[in-house]
Amino acid sequence: METRRVTTADIPEIRHISRKAVNAAYEFLPTREREATVRERFSAERFETALADDDVILVAAIDGGELVGYAHVDAVNRADAVGEAVLQGIYVSPEQWQEGVGTALLDTLEDEIRKRGFTQLSVAVLVDNERGKRFFESKGFERIEERVEDLFTGGTAYQQVYYHDFA
Repeated sequence: METRRVTTADIPEIRHISRKAVNAAYEFLPTREREATVRERFSAERFETALADDDVILVAAIDGGELVGYAHVDAVNRADAVGEAVLQGIYVSPEQWQEGVGTALLDTLEDEIRKRGFTQLSVAVLVDNERGKRFFESKGFERIEERVEDLFTGGTAYQQVYYHDFA
């Protein structure tokens, strides 16, 4: 498996993986909410905008010539968060779960983050996403807070924020 930067040519496959991963990982959410999440968070326009933004890191995992996952990090532009980057998500095709794809993506992101001078990475995970929480905890992330997140269809859900210091 290899990792590389995402290109605009990857967007259709990334959107396909996003849909599959959201439906599998967030099966505890109503179908309507999962559909809205995919539509709002994973539109082609959002990816095109992200790829044009120097404060965004998008990396893809390639296995056997096929894109099987990707990860998305944003820089934080707040005075109280100097050196912090925010992991927007690691999305892996469910058929590839437990095969090291997420770990490879996280390792690549850590290298990219360090190159850019970041020393901290945070990620918010829905409380009911047990797989996601176990993954980040196994990688040394510590839970630092819980907050309420507004859902796209009008409800709310609890998130736990995890933090990792690379310094």
